[in-house]
Amino acid sequence: MNKIKSFAKINLFLKVIGKSKNYHNLYSLISQINLFDEISIQETSAKKSKFLFTGPYKIKSEKNTISDLIYLMKKNFLHLKDKNFIVRVKKNIPNGSGLGGASSNAVTVFKYLKKKYKLKISYKESLKLLAKIGKDCPLFIDNKVKLIKSSGVRYVRFHHRLNLKLLIIFPNQFISTKKVFNKLNKFSKISINKKINLTRKPSLINLCKLYKNDLYVPASRISKKIIDLSKMLDKLDTILYYSMTGSGSAFFVICDTKKSLLNVQKMIKKQKKAFWTTIAKTI
Repeated sequence: MNKIKSFAKINLFLKVIGKSKNYHNLYSLISQINLFDEISIQETSAKKSKFLFTGPYKIKSEKNTISDLIYLMKKNFLHLKDKNFIVRVKKNIPNGSGLGGASSNAVTVFKYLKKKYKLKISYKESLKLLAKIGKDCPLFIDNKVKLIKSSGVRYVRFHHRLNLKLLIIFPNQFISTKKVFNKLNKFSKISINKKINLTRKPSLINLCKLYKNDLYVPASRISKKIIDLSKMLDKLDTILYYSMTGSGSAFFVICDTKKSLLNVQKMIKKQKKAFWTTIAKTI
């Protein structure tokens, strides 16, 4: 049985620029990274679909983004109406980390079913369908770097790759996205028409330092671990840039060399043994 990779993502910067209806509008640069869950899917003659999660970050809920996706696809595609599936997911991406694992899982299954059953659905309609599962789901439709200019459905795609090596740090604390946004007190007023050049690493890093992540402050009101981790990273002069990703609680660190990243990882493991870390890169 073939396993499909479901990649995580990072927000290199994240600005909350307003709110429309029930969703916040974001201005955020996003790249997928080579940290991934592993998914296998097979058709079953059983009367309902089954979802099996394993791995270090397995979940127990029968209701999840994949079950929501399959329900929606069976409703929208006559060819899938009477089909059921066994979906196995090895969860390597931490939950409640801001790395987008749940959304990525749903989109990965969508792309598999669309290809296998030759479903007739346009790119635009695919994005609309995926947005019903989660507003950030459309971002995983392909591996391109994206600049969000809304709640996730509207974005600019880049053709260049970032080619960044990273250290991912997860303080082993689940943080609710809803709770983080509820703690947000103000919106950022910035121009969203600024040109971004992915090929010039120094200017990109400076832009990220300027914009940072608007959700850091509200997330730090929920988790002291986030404040402690920031204080640790602030002391290291080998770090070019670090930030929390999404609504947290995971952070990423960018250094000039892999050796520097390994040294930061070693320090984190020594001082915070409960924290999970991994070396990764953008894809």
